[in-house]
Amino acid sequence: MGTLSAQIKKEWLYSSLVWSGVILLLTAINSVHDLLVTPEHRFNNHPFWALQEWAIWYLLTPISFRLLNQLHKQKTSSYILIFVVIFCCSMSYQAIFDLFFYHDVIPSTLVYFAPSHLMVIGVIMAVWHHFMNQHTPPVAETLLVDSGKDKVLLPLNDIIHINSASNYVEVFTSDKTYLKRATLKGVERRLPSKQFIRTHRCHLINLNHVERLQTSPTGSVTIMMKNGQPINLSKTYRRHVKQLCNAA
Repeated sequence: MGTLSAQIKKEWLYSSLVWSGVILLLTAINSVHDLLVTPEHRFNNHPFWALQEWAIWYLLTPISFRLLNQLHKQKTSSYILIFVVIFCCSMSYQAIFDLFFYHDVIPSTLVYFAPSHLMVIGVIMAVWHHFMNQHTPPVAETLLVDSGKDKVLLPLNDIIHINSASNYVEVFTSDKTYLKRATLKGVERRLPSKQFIRTHRCHLINLNHVERLQTSPTGSVTIMMKNGQPINLSKTYRRHVKQLCNAA
């Protein structure tokens, strides 16, 4: 739930920042144009015309991201439906707004704005596809590690914690330590996030093997694993680790 909430906040934040930038840019272009041309060629738009025309996208952009994410989770490719729904909403707003504030007839508004709104929706879907749509690789139940000259498929439940070691990671079980040529970040991506959590830039632990969190008189926190192994918990990850441990 926390991950979903953070994702939604990110979508709203990015949408607000981008559209604020677009509106400011359009307003600046309009102002510069009117300064450089003769009075009869000026646009003479209201100072907030760009905000009035495009404010609806502050709302429609994150809604589009949410709808696209839901369709992706349902493994449905009916993206054309979202395209049509968002287009109808944006054009309805534009037609009603221009009718009441500028007394423009609806057909002319639709013809004038349809190309730009279609382009905006296309950009939104492209941005979602490339940046917001995080395809998570299938979570495996084993991790391929080195054991001498051999390769071993190690069950994830047997892993207690994983440490970074230069170009390798050390994978610890109750009775043996294995090596794997990879980065800790790369291994973390392949492991279930609800089971394996980062406690330090060099440490990754299996939440199922945590016994308790031990706080020292100085305020530093150490994770005590069930096998007696202490693991450092840095301030960067402290809040997240405590939330997951309490939830467990």
